[in-house]
Amino acid sequence: MKKAAYNILPATETILKTMGEQIKWARLRRNLPAELVAERAGISRASLWKVESGNPAVAM
Repeated sequence: MKKAAYNILPATETILKTMGEQIKWARLRRNLPAELVAERAGISRASLWKVESGNPAVAM
């Protein structure tokens, strides 16, 4: 299966990466495991990883 290509502006890509880093650091400051955060958010661990990495393919 072919992966979808996302044409996003560089500024938007920067915003997504910054937001993902902020989510990750907030989780780490609170000493919460990724599995717990994903469960509380109602998403899979893989989706949380995508959000934290700034992947534009994940739906929020």
